[in-house]
Amino acid sequence: MSGTPFTGTTALLRHALRLDRWKLLPWLLVFGAFPMMSYAAYASVFSTPLEARALQLSLGSNPAFSLLFGQPGDLGTAAGFTTWRVQMFGMFFAALMAVFAVTRHTRAAEESGRAELLDSGVVGRHARLASAVVLAWLASAAVTALVELALMAAGSPTGPAFALGSAFGGMGLAFAGVAAVTAQLGSSGRTANTLAATVLGTSYLLRGLGDTLDNAEWLLWTNPMGWAEQIRPASENDFRPLLLLLAVALALTALAAWLESRRDFGMGMIAPRGGPARGRLGTWGLTVRLNGGAFWTWGIVFIALGSVYGLVATTMSTVFRDNPFVRQMITFRLATEEQLLFAFVEVLLLVLAFIGGVFGIQVVLRFHAEEDEGRAEWLLSAPLSRLAYAAPTVVLAAVGPALGMAAGAAALATSARMAGSELDTAQVVAQGLAEVPALWLAAAVALFLVGLAPRARAVAWLLLVYWLLLTMFGPVLEAPEWLMGTSPFHVVPNVTDSAPDWTPVLWTLAIATGLVVAGLAGYRRRDLSGR
Repeated sequence: MSGTPFTGTTALLRHALRLDRWKLLPWLLVFGAFPMMSYAAYASVFSTPLEARALQLSLGSNPAFSLLFGQPGDLGTAAGFTTWRVQMFGMFFAALMAVFAVTRHTRAAEESGRAELLDSGVVGRHARLASAVVLAWLASAAVTALVELALMAAGSPTGPAFALGSAFGGMGLAFAGVAAVTAQLGSSGRTANTLAATVLGTSYLLRGLGDTLDNAEWLLWTNPMGWAEQIRPASENDFRPLLLLLAVALALTALAAWLESRRDFGMGMIAPRGGPARGRLGTWGLTVRLNGGAFWTWGIVFIALGSVYGLVATTMSTVFRDNPFVRQMITFRLATEEQLLFAFVEVLLLVLAFIGGVFGIQVVLRFHAEEDEGRAEWLLSAPLSRLAYAAPTVVLAAVGPALGMAAGAAALATSARMAGSELDTAQVVAQGLAEVPALWLAAAVALFLVGLAPRARAVAWLLLVYWLLLTMFGPVLEAPEWLMGTSPFHVVPNVTDSAPDWTPVLWTLAIATGLVVAGLAGYRRRDLSGR
């Protein structure tokens, strides 16, 4: 029977939609809900337009906020405020959604053996790749539509609403292409995702430097996130950069198809490193070997981000000194500039903490991947108990993020002091370590799901995203305190307070311990198939 390289694409796309409909739904709901909530909260954030203008002037000249959130547009409007608050996070997560979707149906499918079954039918060489990319494009288009409809329902004009949605969707289009290429380069789903995430992180950094450094606007044109930001929702509403994102998406997809035709099935262009002829590592050494690359990669990320955050933290004195709105807040709250600076450092450490949460979940899910791919069965066929097999993963998921937070906090304090700040290094490191129980809870949730309901393990990622959005945006959206208290990151006390309340942190530790015990008990009893 004759066919083309894309024969069967439509059937595979329908199959992918059936598999991913529940995995994509939470992403779409978040993209629709939070811009609308931020838009609705605008009136309660600023009592007068003068306050919004004063804050805009300070933010526009402060590199710390430009690095984190981008250049503020017109904060005098609810649409401009919403864009500033959610644009960077929205673009980042839209890109991740597309990356995960493409990798799941390309490299991960080959790794697990599912692709071999699908390709045994009447399926063209590039059909699976095409269906995965189209799936990510459809999800990105849905994000664009949901953001537009949600903001219009909240009262936004059509132009800014569609521009913000286009920035999110455009990032999804571009990074679907990035993931299509990395799926051909890496020989495992984990490697493909890591490569794509590295491109995304580099894009975020280049975009931040372009917004922060003098005469560095040209850096915005070197990466997809910079292009998406150039749409400038609520101010310029310039859709020309969207065409650039689409062109890059098409070019990268074509490159991925070319690479796919020149590699062996099941193997990436980057060949995996072979192991020793005889295994002498033991379960502890094997766990370290499997996670060694991720451990050092995340360690570099912690130290690099901590160093950058330390440099930008020193610029906050300009906001405290020159902004009348902030000076009034200082007087009202009876807080000093040093206290407000440390409060800003808390926010920076919170960003590092969420990265630590990703690391812990990744370690646990890597453990389940060994089971899903059939290798755990071989190990457990030897005289090895399941608890002994799982113990190294539990320890690494606890120690790795804790060391990363300590290193990142120390790097932040060191770079800030080198830039002239008087931040106390011990206090900054202590504040970073205070976030660690929340990281352990994130990893404990993943272990609980792997032990009792492995098919629902993606809930660990969704819960982390929920905590991130609630902690970062809940205060602005005036979320009730009982709801804020559901995030373990929100209840972390300020270590510089005269009498910090550690009770919520102890509860976090207790819950994490209970989840670990329950997860290990479930893993010990259930079938390796996950039933």
